[in-house]
Amino acid sequence: MNGKWTVADANLTVCLNPDGCIHVTDQRIRKVWKQLPLKAGCEMKEVKQKGKVLAFILISHDKEFAVELELTNNSELIFTIGADPDTAFDSIEYPQAFSMPNQKHCIVQTDGQGILLPAEDTCYPTGVNMLYFCGGGPAMSWIGVVDEQIESGYMAIIETPFDAAMDLNRDSGLLTFAPVWVPSMGKFSYERRIRYVFYDQGGYVSQCKRYRDYIWEKNHVKTLKEKAEQFPELHKMLGAPHIYVWDDARRIEVARDMKESGIEKAMFLWDANHYPYPNKDFDHELKELGYATGAYDLFTDILTEEEAERQAHPELTFKPNVYPGLFQEITSKKADGTTYSNQYGTYVCPEAVRSEMVKRVSRKLTDYAHETFFLDVYAANGLYECYDSGHPLTRTQYEAAIRTNCELLQNNFKTYTGSEFGADYAVPYNAYFHGMMTLQRKWFDSEKDQEGTIYYCGDWNNNPRPAVMTGTYTASDTYLDYCINEYIRVPLYELVYHDSVVTSWRWEDGNASCPEIWWKKDLFNVLYGTVPLWTMDKSRWEAFRNTFVSSYQNLCPWLEQICYDEMVSHRFVSENRKVQETVFSSGRRVVVNFDGMPHEFEGQIIPPRGCLPLSGSISGTDGSRA
Repeated sequence: MNGKWTVADANLTVCLNPDGCIHVTDQRIRKVWKQLPLKAGCEMKEVKQKGKVLAFILISHDKEFAVELELTNNSELIFTIGADPDTAFDSIEYPQAFSMPNQKHCIVQTDGQGILLPAEDTCYPTGVNMLYFCGGGPAMSWIGVVDEQIESGYMAIIETPFDAAMDLNRDSGLLTFAPVWVPSMGKFSYERRIRYVFYDQGGYVSQCKRYRDYIWEKNHVKTLKEKAEQFPELHKMLGAPHIYVWDDARRIEVARDMKESGIEKAMFLWDANHYPYPNKDFDHELKELGYATGAYDLFTDILTEEEAERQAHPELTFKPNVYPGLFQEITSKKADGTTYSNQYGTYVCPEAVRSEMVKRVSRKLTDYAHETFFLDVYAANGLYECYDSGHPLTRTQYEAAIRTNCELLQNNFKTYTGSEFGADYAVPYNAYFHGMMTLQRKWFDSEKDQEGTIYYCGDWNNNPRPAVMTGTYTASDTYLDYCINEYIRVPLYELVYHDSVVTSWRWEDGNASCPEIWWKKDLFNVLYGTVPLWTMDKSRWEAFRNTFVSSYQNLCPWLEQICYDEMVSHRFVSENRKVQETVFSSGRRVVVNFDGMPHEFEGQIIPPRGCLPLSGSISGTDGSRA
């Protein structure tokens, strides 16, 4: 048809142009989504059509890839990219991005809980980021677009996510995105798939629910109720603050004081990288108070012998990143034989570390009766390849090894697990994720790292009480504009996973870290049904006792009511988005008011910085209630 190939149904018309560009017309609203031109060095040939399937050869830098474009019976568009499994390549970006129709659209960005990123935004970091890396990639394997009415748009689900990245970029000043496929151990190895779903209405809520249907079935996701059947102790951390204790807060007297002050439920965790350790009865004593109890651990990093010597502390008998004499044996290797590393250490291969993991956990549980382990980084650091001949892993096998390690702790030691961030693949075998409430992409590498300013979140130099955990700092303009901005934040993750996993803020970004916006973080917890994250030594508890208690009383009774519920919907009630509502599967709902003035809702007045159905308001922490 005029040099075009067309597949269509009652909802969509998909045209493949001779230059390789695709136009999708949503017939329900007569809206056209136009693909950008093929990248330089790419061309299309040998187009064939069979029913609602178009097949062609894509040439990318002299490599041939077989592409199939299928319009499914439910009006979804699936791209399948194939090649000889032994084909060596660097990367391929396909399908091309669809251009934004105009600036009155948003990227539905799955950064942390999620944001509606205006198409004309100029500050949000762009570039290619692998999926499941908290420093830049999404936690879920999808991304979308929605119009200013939050109705029409589309989403892209990456169905083969382990060797995939997302290229977020700008075209003519407006944000766009496209998938990038990378090799598996240097080769193409297997077919890659991405699914596009177009919407005439429903906005990001419909997109989340479509993804929920897809990912729950694919990953065999369990509900929190099902997880609690395996681990009855789990109920003690639901609807309760998760608390990291440091220095003199690792004494049972502080926990007793909290109990007497009205903190009925809580989960206590401590990090064995830092002294002093609690006494060996600490877990038993916490259990007597009805609190959940566990510990931070880390099985992803190792220090070199020289680094371990410099950081040696004889009191740290369970220091996680020290494996004497095993550096070469258990580290992950790149293709050239070198190792992966960051500022905290060199990466350990999850397959190679397993026997050492068993040894340390066995020793730890002999001394401390933990109910749970928080496994740092396991759902945050992305997936890697290991080329060590003794324990080679593709990224797919890397994920499987992480899963095996978590299931080992659960099945062999009867302890449930949590982790940092919240990668899709880790949801089925974890009960909680710390950090999903923090919008990572604009928090990392921001003013929080500017030492000597009021925005500096602190360092780790003081071992018993690191300033990054026990200090406070001031929220910067960047933080206010993105990380805590109710106008662009949306609970994408909770709309997908609320009834499967508990989420919180990062530990360096807890509810009390920036006291002047403590009230606002609490309100987000109420709205999203997520738990507060507290880090404290004794002096912080005593300085903010009243605020901790009032925060608990305002949040936790509500959170307990909806902790097992699916989040059914979220909406902006007021035009300025200061008033928002979430609805849960039990029929319970909450309306919050981020504004500094009261708002009327269904005949009731929501006070400034307040919410319904909870009574009263959630006050600021400017000293009036501290």
